Amino acid sequence: MKSIINSIILFCGLITMFSGCKPDVVSLSAPLDKSALKFTATPDPNNPNNIILNSLTPNVTPYWVTPSGSSIKVTDTVNFPFPGTDTIRYAVESAGGLVYADPIVVTINSIDAKTVSDSMWIKLSGGLGKSKTWRLDVNAIGASKYFNGPTYFAGANFSWEWDAGWANWIIDAGDYGTMTFDLIGKPNFTSNNLAFPSLSGTGTFMFYTKTQTLSTFGAEILHDNNPNNGTQGAQVPNWRTGMVIKSLTNDQLQIVAVRKDGVWLIYNYISQNYYNTH
Repeated sequence: MKSIINSIILFCGLITMFSGCKPDVVSLSAPLDKSALKFTATPDPNNPNNIILNSLTPNVTPYWVTPSGSSIKVTDTVNFPFPGTDTIRYAVESAGGLVYADPIVVTINSIDAKTVSDSMWIKLSGGLGKSKTWRLDVNAIGASKYFNGPTYFAGANFSWEWDAGWANWIIDAGDYGTMTFDLIGKPNFTSNNLAFPSLSGTGTFMFYTKTQTLSTFGAEILHDNNPNNGTQGAQVPNWRTGMVIKSLTNDQLQIVAVRKDGVWLIYNYISQNYYNTH
């Protein structure tokens, strides 16, 4: 009899437990209205090329989107080295999701001499008021002057690397012309691709030294582009935005391009001065 009573008690307990486990109805709070977003973006009194960002919206995580990247700092400083007009976006993460304020338009009227005096800027472009010209390290017979070849292979994040030298299945032999970076008035970029004139052009560039990345606008860096012989350049979808610089010295430059299949291609360049003297 006792075991029957215990079984009844256990059964009733299970009924009570399951009846109390109904899923709660989850409801998200309404998104924060953008009129509630409070922030400032003001020039640094000590350097007009620096914009100081301050999030004043309480109890939220800020999210800044700037030309140099994103940030979640309550207070941050963004440097704009060159004259021009740029945009900053401010958003906050609230209970109802990410809410953006209207874009902030920033106008810069001067070159930040301190920024472009960084040694990496000088190595790439020659420095403020100067220019520097680079060539792909290969000639008409497939020979290279500094590297073992104009293109190396690598896995993502350099998980592996292969110095393949030169072979015509990798890249055509030939004179690919020149590309020039200068800091005369603004960051100008010119590409004169003799092998593929359709890839030539003029524009501007931006060098992000913290992330070691390079972006060009209006023109592409020197590269191959012949789809008929399996050449590598034709398999790269992005030749302009956020390209990784693997190494940079006064005479050599390595830029990473990513093929459609994820393989990293390391393109090897030498300065015009090195080309002329070696």
